[in-house]
Amino acid sequence: MENIVTTKELITGYYNNGKFSAIPQYQINIAAKEGELIALIGSNGNGKTTLLKTLAGLQKYKSGEINIFGNSPKTANKLDFAKVLSIATTELLKIAYTSVYEFVMLGRYPYSNFFGKIKNDDIEIVNMALNETGIIHKKDELLNRLSDGERQRAVIARTLSQNTNVILLDEPTAFLDIKNKFEIFNLLKTLTLKFNKTIIFSTHDINTAIHIADKIWLLKTNCIINKIPEQIIFDDDLANEFNSDYLQIDKNSGNLNFINKSSAFIGLEGNSKIQTLTKNAFNRIGFEISSNKNITLNVIIEEKGNSFIWKLNDKNEIFIFNQLEELLLHLKFYKLKN
Repeated sequence: MENIVTTKELITGYYNNGKFSAIPQYQINIAAKEGELIALIGSNGNGKTTLLKTLAGLQKYKSGEINIFGNSPKTANKLDFAKVLSIATTELLKIAYTSVYEFVMLGRYPYSNFFGKIKNDDIEIVNMALNETGIIHKKDELLNRLSDGERQRAVIARTLSQNTNVILLDEPTAFLDIKNKFEIFNLLKTLTLKFNKTIIFSTHDINTAIHIADKIWLLKTNCIINKIPEQIIFDDDLANEFNSDYLQIDKNSGNLNFINKSSAFIGLEGNSKIQTLTKNAFNRIGFEISSNKNITLNVIIEEKGNSFIWKLNDKNEIFIFNQLEELLLHLKFYKLKN
């Protein structure tokens, strides 16, 4: 498969009072193939939005080359370029008196004639885009009356109706609840598989990105890394960028996990159905599970009908709890006393 998006020695940034500030401060050499879903990640201020806007021709760059399906945003005819690349930025659209259908039809602008006449092909493509993004039932609704999740679907429908080979999305799941977030991510994955689109999206949701993206572009302070998710985890690129005293990547699952600081030890044994959740709860309040038989606190989980009980052995004194919450409150009080 050939690369349809490439940059060579690209230096991005912005001009302020005639002076150029490079963001990031190095040359960018990246490539994307047809049908790839690419997640652009990195710390705040490392230039994710700047890179997307530069690729789209919305922001000037200092030097280097950009090739989008044989076109350069610097030299290509604007309408011709709009037929190969579309972009949606983070701004939430709350346009009054514009229906979803009218908004999605704007994606057909590069194909309209001088008078902007709508053809049957335009109507078919717009209806297809509304169907594929699951928003056709809202096509007559005004944009400013949609929920954030519905509005994001409308934005993606507009880019899809533009019928470009490449789609750029700047934080497409920002402002969304968890259900809508995963529905949008699933939609992006479906579009790459069904229509062979190349979709490049920026996100702060690293856990999801490494599970759905074909490639990761990691913008660091000194370089950009372009690898498949498994390789970027195996090579410790994510760990080196994001690991801290409170955050650590799990190399088995690829997830970034919050690290709870432990200040006490406790034993735990018993029914495995609830043991992991109990362990997580103990870690959350500062207890680390230990197999040392000499430790003061030990908990045994027992199944009782359709529920569980927790037996706490504290210096040979037994306490029984029918609710995990009650046990946690007891342990918190124990830590305060000791």
